[in-house]
This record gives sequence, structure tokens and C-alpha cells, in this order.
Amino acid sequence: MKFMLTTLNIFYVLDLNLQPIPDLTDNNTDEVKAERKKRNEDEVICRGHILNALSDRLYNLYTFEPSVKVI
Repeated sequence: MKFMLTTLNIFYVLDLNLQPIPDLTDNNTDEVKAERKKRNEDEVICRGHILNALSDRLYNLYTFEPSVKVI
């Protein structure tokens, strides 16, 4: 799993030291908005790949967990 997520350049979202992106404000630059959008997309893709690799019993257990790091 780590190899696949690294190949897809999305393994970084599982880093426990990853700093959260600040909340959206009116003063955000386009760079911050783009980073926030990319992080959200990468978390969705990472979550999907992890859930896809789980057995049916584990999938049913974790399917309602929104956090990639918890899964």
C-alpha cells in the first residue's frame, strides 16, 4: 500500500507531522487555495485506495471513517 500511495504522490497525507492548511479566509492567496484543493483531493484519493485494498469485513468497519489517518 505504501508503495502504491508513494507512486501516486499521495502518501504524504498520512504523515503524522503534516501541518494542517489554514482555514479559508478572504485574504487567502491563490497559492493557498490551490494547496488546500490539492490536499483535499489527495486525501479523498488516498482514502479510496486504502478502502479498496481492505477485506469486506474491514471495509464495512472503516467505510464511515472520514479521516485517512485513522483508517
